[in-house]
Parts: sequence; C-alpha cells; structure tokens
Amino acid sequence: MKATLHLLAGLSLAFAGCSSTTMTVDSFNGRTGLSSRKVYSKYYDAAGWLVPKHLGMSVVVDHEKTRIPVVSGVQRSLGALGSGDAYAMGKVTIYLWNFDDQAHPITILRVVSLDKTVTLRQGGMTALPHRKTGGVVARFRIADSGTSMPIKIEYELNGKRSTIDFILARRTEEELARYFGPNGRPPYPWPWYGGKDELR
Repeated sequence: MKATLHLLAGLSLAFAGCSSTTMTVDSFNGRTGLSSRKVYSKYYDAAGWLVPKHLGMSVVVDHEKTRIPVVSGVQRSLGALGSGDAYAMGKVTIYLWNFDDQAHPITILRVVSLDKTVTLRQGGMTALPHRKTGGVVARFRIADSGTSMPIKIEYELNGKRSTIDFILARRTEEELARYFGPNGRPPYPWPWYGGKDELR
C-alpha cells in the first residue's frame, strides 16, 4: 500500500479521452500538485533534406480510426477492448520541396516503419521547380495511442538509390497552431512559406 501511495505521489499519466482523431493525455505531479493536459492531433510529421539547400522531403502520417464513441466508452469501462483496439491505420503522405529551377524525378521504392514494409510498384513522383508537390504513398497499421514513430523512406534520385530516416512526432493541437498557423513556422530545415505550394 505504501509503495502504491508513493508511486501515485510521483508523476502519473492518464488518458482522459481518445476520439478517432485526437488523444488527450492528463498528467499530475504529486510532488508539485500541478496537473497538465496535452491534446494530440491526428497528424505526425517530420522533414529533412535529400539534397541540402535544393530538395527536401517531408512525411505526414494521418491517424485514421473509426469509433462509435458510446460503444467504445462502454467497452473501455468494462475492460472489453480487444487487441485490435490498440491499433489504427496510418495514411502516409510524402511531400517534395524543390527549391531549384529544374524538375527532379524521384521514385519512392519502400516505406518502412518498425516491422512494417510497404513496397511501391508505382512510386514515381516529380518534384516540380519551386513547388511543394506530393501524394499518398502507403497505409499501414500504427499504434492507436502513439506519440511518435520511426519511418524510413527508400528512394531513387538521379539514378542513385538512397534512404532517409525520420522520427515523426504526433503534433499536439497547440503545436499545430504554433507551427502551421497563420504566423507559424514548423521545425523544418528550410524556410516556411505559410502553407503555399510555390517556393521562392
């Protein structure tokens, strides 16, 4: 009993709610008496250079899950959630950021995340001059309550095969507003253009 009370006096986390698109996490610090709440969105993202200062790639994963709120709540309260309830589907979208005056054809070969690999048969994309272009390339199972995920993209650019590794962060609602709002700037290694597709 003392061990339990001691544990509760430390930092404890509780899921206050989880909808099909967001996840709310409440935390309480028993030492300071302070509580906090994070509301995670359905979006994971990260970005990096393929060719520094010339061609970048960003990856966005949409958390997709369909729930009937009342039924799901009853199941959770009864401890009746099955193993499938721990997972959702992740829709993977790749964006190419081309800061050059010429187009760059690129072929996405594979998308890898932990033990999941999606091989693309038609993964050809073209990074248009001074444009952000992209599209959906894969869907696979992800953790329903995750807050980050590793993704490796295998691709071919200018006849050379290579890979780029990302750790995608699940953005909180506050981060979405701060990074992607009207005056936002996401933590990407290139200038942000306020959501515009034209890059200058």
